[in-house]
Amino acid sequence: MADGSESGAGSAGTQAGREAGSAAGGDGQAPGGDTQPSPSTPSRLQVNEDLLVLIKKYAMQLGLLVVVWMVGYWAFSVSWIMLGLFVWMWREKRQKAKEFKIKTARKAAQNEQETVLARLEDLPSWVYFPDVERAEWLNKILAQLWPYVGRYVEDILRTSVEPVVKDSHDMLKSFQFSTIMLGDMPPRVGGIQVYTEHVHRNEIILDMEIMYAGDCDIQIRMKRFLAGIQDLQIHGTLRVVMKPLVKFSPLIGGITVFFLNRPEIDFNLTNLADVFDFPGLSSLLKGIVADQVSNFMVLPNRYPMPLIPDLEVAKLKYPMPVGVLRIHLKEAKELMRADVGFMKKGKSDPYCTLQVGAQSFRSKTIENSLEPRWNEYYEAVVDQLEGQTMQVNMFDEDPGSKDDPLGNAAVSISEVVKMGFSDMWLPLEDATTGQVHLRMSWLSLSSQMEALDKMEKVKRIADADALSSALLVVRVDSAKNLPMPGMLKNTRQGRSIPRWTVKKSGSDPNPYVELSVAQKHWKTKPQYNTYEPVWEEAFNFLIQNPLHQELLAEVKDEKTKKTLGKKVISVKSLLTLDRMSTKRPFRLDGTSAELHMELILRILSSEAEESDDLDEIEPVSPTAAGPSTPAAPPSEPAQPSPASSTEDRQANNSNGSVVRRRINANPASTPTRPKSEPAHAVDGPNPYACQIQLSLHHSADTDKLLVTVHKATNLMPLANQKMCDPYVRIYLQPDKNRSGRKKTSVVKDNINPAWDETLEFPVTLAEAKQRSLDIVIKNKRSLFETIRGNSSGSLGRVEVDLSKVDNLATQNNPIWFELKQDVGSLSRSSSVSSYRSEL
Repeated sequence: MADGSESGAGSAGTQAGREAGSAAGGDGQAPGGDTQPSPSTPSRLQVNEDLLVLIKKYAMQLGLLVVVWMVGYWAFSVSWIMLGLFVWMWREKRQKAKEFKIKTARKAAQNEQETVLARLEDLPSWVYFPDVERAEWLNKILAQLWPYVGRYVEDILRTSVEPVVKDSHDMLKSFQFSTIMLGDMPPRVGGIQVYTEHVHRNEIILDMEIMYAGDCDIQIRMKRFLAGIQDLQIHGTLRVVMKPLVKFSPLIGGITVFFLNRPEIDFNLTNLADVFDFPGLSSLLKGIVADQVSNFMVLPNRYPMPLIPDLEVAKLKYPMPVGVLRIHLKEAKELMRADVGFMKKGKSDPYCTLQVGAQSFRSKTIENSLEPRWNEYYEAVVDQLEGQTMQVNMFDEDPGSKDDPLGNAAVSISEVVKMGFSDMWLPLEDATTGQVHLRMSWLSLSSQMEALDKMEKVKRIADADALSSALLVVRVDSAKNLPMPGMLKNTRQGRSIPRWTVKKSGSDPNPYVELSVAQKHWKTKPQYNTYEPVWEEAFNFLIQNPLHQELLAEVKDEKTKKTLGKKVISVKSLLTLDRMSTKRPFRLDGTSAELHMELILRILSSEAEESDDLDEIEPVSPTAAGPSTPAAPPSEPAQPSPASSTEDRQANNSNGSVVRRRINANPASTPTRPKSEPAHAVDGPNPYACQIQLSLHHSADTDKLLVTVHKATNLMPLANQKMCDPYVRIYLQPDKNRSGRKKTSVVKDNINPAWDETLEFPVTLAEAKQRSLDIVIKNKRSLFETIRGNSSGSLGRVEVDLSKVDNLATQNNPIWFELKQDVGSLSRSSSVSSYRSEL
C-alpha cells in the first residue's frame, strides 16, 4: 500500500506521510491511492476541528489584548482590571467544578461500583438507608427505553408546548425549538422505597431517588437569536402514587408523580443565554427555573396520569391537604462570622429561610448579630406526611453580592406529627458552628364548629391574632357563558349583551381567575381564545377569622386586563353547610356567566391545645364535695345555683360545654338500655350524652362491610384521671374470630376524640344483614396498669343490629349512636361521682 504514513519506519517517515497526506487534500491517502486511511492518519474533519480550536484560542487572546489596550487608552483605573480578573478566575473555577461533577455523574451511570469506590461522599440512598432497595433492573429498562423517550419528548415539545408558547404573546410568534436532543445518558434511579405502613388499601406509594446528569442539548430560536441549555443535572426524590387500585384491567386507576421537596437543578447556558452565566444573573436564572419546576412538579403540585376512563383527574391532582404545620422561628445562636471586621471581630447579618415543598418563607434580617432573635410565625400547608421534610437554611445577607450560607438543617414532618408539638434546638450542618431554635405544632383539619372556638381561645392566650384558624380549599373547575371584554359595564338587570350582537374587535379572550382573601392572592393559568374555559386547579387559603373574611373571585382577560365578572363569597356561609363544603356554579355579579367552583372549609385543630383547654377545670376533691345530688336530665341543662360564686359562673359561661358534659355523664342522668338490646340511631349529636358517630356501608366492589369510625363525644375519664386515651374495638358478632375483630388507632389525651378511620370486614351483604356489631370505646392502658389489674378501661359500649340499618348497600351518611356504660365502669371512683355532683 502506497500510504505515506506507513512507508517510513521512524517518526521522520510518519511526519513525511502526514505532510504528503495534507498536500493531497488532507484525506490521509497517498497520491493516486484509493485505499482507506490508517488509524494514525488525521481525517479532514479532525484537521478542521483543530483549526477551529486554534482560531478560537487566537480570538480569545486577541480579545483580551484589545480589552487591555482599551483600558490603557481610556485611562481606566487598575481596579477594573482586578475586577475583570476576579470574575474570570471565579468563572474558570466554577466551570471546572461543574465539569468535574458532570464527569463524575456520567461515570457513575456507566460503572457505579468503580465510581462509588473512587468518590465515597456521593453515595446513593440505598447505601445509607436499609429500607431503600437498589433498582438496577429499572436502570437497565430506562437505558433501553431512553432513545424512544427522547423522540416522545421531542414530539410533545414541538406539537404541544411550542404552539402554546407562540399563542401566549405576540412577541413569541417566532418561537421554535431548533434542537431537541436528550442525549445518550439516561436518568438513573439511586434507590426505591415502597411504603407498607400508614398507606390505604387502595393505593401503592413508592419513592425513587432520581439522578440525572445527561448530555442533553435543547436550543430555542426567536427570529435570529439562538439560546439553549446543555448538561442538565437533576437530583431529587420523586414520589409515585398508584391510586386507586381496581379489580379490573389495568388494576391501577391512575398514577400521580411529584417531587416531595425541591430538586437540585443545574445546567450550562449556551449561545445568547451564556450572557447570564455571571455572578448574580446565573443564580437568578436558575432560581426562576427552579420556581417553574416547583409550580409544576413539587408539592402541592402533582402530575396525574389517569389509566381508566371516567376517573376524576382533579382529585388525583389536588387531593385534600392532611394538615398545617405551624412554625415558630424563635432565635439562633453561635452562628459563624461571615463579615470581616477590621477594628473589631466580624459578625453576620443573618436571616433564615424555610421550605416545605414548593412553599418558602423568609425571615427578616438581623444586622450585626451572631445570636439573632426573630420570634416569627409561619404556617405551611402539608400534603404528605411520610417522606416530606422542612428545609431550614441560614444565610448572611450581602447586598450587591451572593449571600453567604451559614448552615442548614432538615426536620422530618412525620416526626413532628407523632409528637404533636416539638420545641428543639437544631444544629446547623455544613457549618463549623451554629444552632437554630424552632417550635413546631401540628394542626389537623376538622369539620366541627367546636374546634373553631378552641382555636380562637388558643390565639387569645398566645396573643397571636395573626395566626390562622381555618383552611379554605378552593377548587376552580370551569366557567360558562363569559361576556366579551368591556361588556360588564353595559349590562342591564343582570343580563349581558349577547356576543354576536357586538362587533368583534380582535380574537376571543384569554380568561383566568384571580382569587383573593385579605392580602393573599392566587391566579389560575390563562385559557386561550375561549368563552368557556376549563382550569381544574386548586388553591389553599389560610383564614385568620372565618366569621368576617371573604373570598373574592374575579374572572379577567389576560389580553385586555379587564374584568369579565366577579363574585364575593363570605367564608362564614360555609360554617353552616354539611361538612363545611359546597360544589356548585356561582353566578357572576352583573352577568349571566357562571363560575363552577368547589369550596371546602376546615378548622385547624390541635390535640395538645384541646387537652390544655380541658385541663383548666380541676376536679373537686372528694373531701370538699358536698352530698351527691341527682343531675339534671339530658333534655334540660344544669343551672348554676344562686349561691354560686362569680368564678363558678364564669367557668360555666366560658367552658359551659365541658361542665355540662361532665354533669350529664353521670349514670343517673342518662337512661341505659339492657345489654342485650341493640341500640338505635339517634337524630343528631346530644351535647349532654356520650355518643359515637359511625358510617355503615357495604361495598359491592370489594364485597366487604365498611365501618367508618368518625368521632365520639363526652367520654367520661377513668378514676383519678382528667383525660383518657380512647380507641374503638369492633366485633362482628356472633363469632369473634380474628377476621371479625378490628380496632382503630389511639387518640391521646382527649374526651372528644376524632378518628375518621375505616375498618373493613370480609362479609357478603346477605351475611351482614344477619349480623350485629359490638362496638366498645376503650381506654389505652399501660403495661403497669394491666399488671395491677386496674379497671377494664371501657368508656362506653353500643351494639348495632345491621338488619335494622336501612339502605346498607347504598347508605354512607354518618349516624349517631348513644353509648351505654358498663356496670364496672359506673363505679370507677367515688371521687368522679362526687366531682359531678359538686358541679
